[in-house]
Amino acid sequence: MDESILHDVDAELRAIRLDDGPRLQPLRLDKMFLRARQWHAANPRSYASEPLYRPPSPPRYPPIYPLPLPLAQSRSPSADKGKSKAIDSSQEGISPLSALFEYPELIPLVLENFDQSRDLAKISRVCKEWNRIARRKLYSHIWVRPWEDGCHFKLVLLFDTLHRHPELCKMVKRLDVRFFPLAARGEERSDLDGHVQKAIEEMENLESLVWTRDRSLNPTLVERIADLSHLRSLEISGHSYRYYDPSLIGTMPALEDLRIMMPDPNLKSKLIDAVNALSDRPVGGLRGLGIICQASSLIDDAILKTIAPNLNKLKRLTLWGCTRVTKDGVFEILHEASREIEELSLDALLHSGLMDLSRVPNLPNLHTLSLSMSIPHRDAKNPTLALEDLPILPDFERLESLHLTLSGSNLFLPLEAYQPFQAQIQSSKVRKLSLINLVIASDTLGYIVRTNVDHLEELYISVNGKMTILSSDELVEYGQKIRILHINAPEKWGPNSDDLQVIAHRLKGLQQIGSGNRVYEVHRRLPDDGDGGGGEGGGGGDGEERTELCRWSKSWIPGYFQVWRA
Repeated sequence: MDESILHDVDAELRAIRLDDGPRLQPLRLDKMFLRARQWHAANPRSYASEPLYRPPSPPRYPPIYPLPLPLAQSRSPSADKGKSKAIDSSQEGISPLSALFEYPELIPLVLENFDQSRDLAKISRVCKEWNRIARRKLYSHIWVRPWEDGCHFKLVLLFDTLHRHPELCKMVKRLDVRFFPLAARGEERSDLDGHVQKAIEEMENLESLVWTRDRSLNPTLVERIADLSHLRSLEISGHSYRYYDPSLIGTMPALEDLRIMMPDPNLKSKLIDAVNALSDRPVGGLRGLGIICQASSLIDDAILKTIAPNLNKLKRLTLWGCTRVTKDGVFEILHEASREIEELSLDALLHSGLMDLSRVPNLPNLHTLSLSMSIPHRDAKNPTLALEDLPILPDFERLESLHLTLSGSNLFLPLEAYQPFQAQIQSSKVRKLSLINLVIASDTLGYIVRTNVDHLEELYISVNGKMTILSSDELVEYGQKIRILHINAPEKWGPNSDDLQVIAHRLKGLQQIGSGNRVYEVHRRLPDDGDGGGGEGGGGGDGEERTELCRWSKSWIPGYFQVWRA
């Protein structure tokens, strides 16, 4: 065929369209002729004396169905004889997934496994019942975090929706607001504050509230919060001067856990009265108290000793960054609530005396201990920790989680220093161990997993390089029960994603692995038919299980970021 004729035919046919009902669809002849030209250019032969060959067509692909194909026939009870019968005509053309609707009690159990907001939003469009279930989970825990994309618009649209739909507010049980658009001014800020206050007022079932953005609170909003009858947990910004009255905290009828971020002198002056007021309620005082500062001298032993008698039901105590707090004030609180304390998290500064807990009041129910340590300045030529640099602990029989964080530096922790430290708690069954900025070698890692082989499930460690992990045979032999492993190392020598996959393939019980700020979910599956390769790390040959790493996709914060502290 002459090239010019082919070009003219191509140009004329480009305008042809097929009228298919209400839509106009192109015939895609342009692509057909493009393939013809490409085939003609690849076969420059004279066709004057040869029959015309048609250019090849693309292969046909089977149609993709969103659901399994409808059942054509069902097997009879006498299937072993090879007999079959057609299904009832009323059931023809129905997907096998329709059987799910025959057992409505299974639907909530299936939908409970969905976690992502985008998935729940799609599920809610299926039917009214699914909408009810998906909505309840979608709005039971809502949050706005500053590290997420579009946090400004997310917060504005969220509270715009909530204030216009009070029925949604009643579904909210946990609200986490760590971002607020402080740059908003004038009418925009006024409208936003109004929407927030109206939404909070309607959240009659709210149980947990986090509102830590500095200068984002106002007196009216805190009054609405104080009136919530089911609010049990509150984490709030401590910058109260000109923003809210801290004495309102003492009026909250159901408050059990209180965490204050960066308290100011105004809050300090009313903290004692607020704690006393909470203690005078029929339900009793606080079960959890946390005061978190960057480095502040506002909170001291005198305040702790004053409020200690009203904390006799305390189960959780957190004191971070309070530079004037020593073991005298802490031990006073622990003495009052010694039978109740379950979780203890402290900054063990050099002058505080909290590195020596040998004389701490008896804590028979303590299961979580977290210490942030500071040590004297060390010679850069010998950055090694000794036994005397580590805390002195009594033998907590019920201790399950132990977190040690070295503030300000990374120092090497040799085996000969760690062994006698762990011997102090030899009767404990540590399920979760965190050693952050305490750099360990392969021998220490091997000792940890070997001595805790029966119960260790979560391990957060710091190493000098990836070979500490990759060369540890004891980790493979004794660490098969570990579910979560997080490895901190210098970026230059730390494990990459391929190294993490190798580790995950060797540890069959691992469900989550990470390094630095990277967190992966571990997924295991048998290889598909004809699926070969996968390398040492992934497996995948001759029916061998394959190991794959996927970036963290859950809505909650991974465990490493809940125990780490600089």
